[in-house]
Amino acid sequence: MALAFKQPCPPLGPIKAKARAHSQQLIDDRNTTKYDVHGLFGIFGKGDLAAGTGRRYFKNYGDVKVDFMHAHACRLGRNLRAPTVCEVGFNAGLSALLLLESMPHARVLSFDLGDFPWARPADAMLRKQYGTARFPGVVFGDAVKRVPEHAAEHAFRCDLVFVDGDKSYEGRFGTLAVLRRVSSNHAAVFMDEVTTEACVNGTYVPASPKHARQCAAMEPDYWPSVRAYTRACHEGWLRVQRCAWPLRHPHDGICLGKFTNH
Repeated sequence: MALAFKQPCPPLGPIKAKARAHSQQLIDDRNTTKYDVHGLFGIFGKGDLAAGTGRRYFKNYGDVKVDFMHAHACRLGRNLRAPTVCEVGFNAGLSALLLLESMPHARVLSFDLGDFPWARPADAMLRKQYGTARFPGVVFGDAVKRVPEHAAEHAFRCDLVFVDGDKSYEGRFGTLAVLRRVSSNHAAVFMDEVTTEACVNGTYVPASPKHARQCAAMEPDYWPSVRAYTRACHEGWLRVQRCAWPLRHPHDGICLGKFTNH
């Protein structure tokens, strides 16, 4: 991890256009991929019409998460010569594409359970587009096991991580823990599925009645992730710095944090 000469941030407009083109390839092959709308289950969701249905996708983040990640990833990329980005939760590859484009000198290592039929076609598309030096390809399987296994076979240190993937409490906390062990000191952390900053930053004691009372009902599906973030912060090895929330989804936000010294 060497310091880089600062370059202007890549403009976001062309990145969004590339992301939409990537989605369209998956949609055009939807009989195989089963992918039918731009941003499906991901940060690029904009409430588009699902192909062949005439119905709008219920997630519309209004590019808030995309803009947030681009700004902070670009800032980090301008300060490091050849950073390594580690993401858990590849999905359709849109977050990987955003990070590859926002950090032109970065290598992105992606881990994904592989339970969606579009993940492997998207993996092949990004490997072809960016080359294996920048995007070696998704490591499929349970990230809690596969991250340390991959690190043992191919030594790496993460300078930035994007945490999504497993929605269970044990899975999300385990993901954070294994990523911390393979990350540089003070590595940046994008934390998806955040209800409020106070619910994840260690303000509440983990597993306490007060934490559950204040935070569990906001977005019940994200309560396990919220609990995992809170525990890591309360234990002192994850620190939340700033967050953003889409207007239409005020309890489905994203935060930037950092791992503390090992």
